[in-house]
Amino acid sequence: MVTELHLPADAGTRGTFIDILLDDVYGLHRLPRSVSTVMDIGCHAGLFAAHARLTWPDAVIHGYEPNPQMGPYWKRQADSFGYTVYPEAVGMVPGFVSIHESSDSVHARSETVASSNIPQVSFGEAVHRIGGRVDLVKLDCEGAEWDILRDDASWKRVRFLTMEFHLWAGYTLEALKERLHAMNWKINGCFYQGSDFGILRAENIGFNLDASTLG
Repeated sequence: MVTELHLPADAGTRGTFIDILLDDVYGLHRLPRSVSTVMDIGCHAGLFAAHARLTWPDAVIHGYEPNPQMGPYWKRQADSFGYTVYPEAVGMVPGFVSIHESSDSVHARSETVASSNIPQVSFGEAVHRIGGRVDLVKLDCEGAEWDILRDDASWKRVRFLTMEFHLWAGYTLEALKERLHAMNWKINGCFYQGSDFGILRAENIGFNLDASTLG
């Protein structure tokens, strides 16, 4: 598949291109060919979703990106690679967010507010939209991952997780690992990319049992 990518012209995006498409830091090549549903939370310009489409040509892929500035970019990739993106944030509960811009588009952050024109959908609703079960969730939402990981019930419906963790949000890597272990997840890989962020990959040990009983 040959297509022209439409991307922001900043250093973070160039680094993300290398990380995702060339170095495969999220470990897609380690996952089974049977993956059929993928959720990309914090899809930015849509590079991870594009990589997922190239890896699993028949998968249903949903992306979530609340930053309006990214719309022209992910729309081009979504059209080219055939996936769906929702212009929404994802959190523990529905609501609204504001976006704090950065000079580098990959570092924009969302903050929960009482009202705005940018909606936030609950993680449970996002799981419901894609069919009630998810083979792979990718998280890269600049600190918002900690709120999403509070939803025990919905994470029982997810088989694999690959994420960028952000420790500047006031947590520790040990706390993240303890949270995943408490949800009966096994960590398959973890490494730092900088002093306070890195990549973690994990698998839901009880997925087959939990998914079969949740309906």
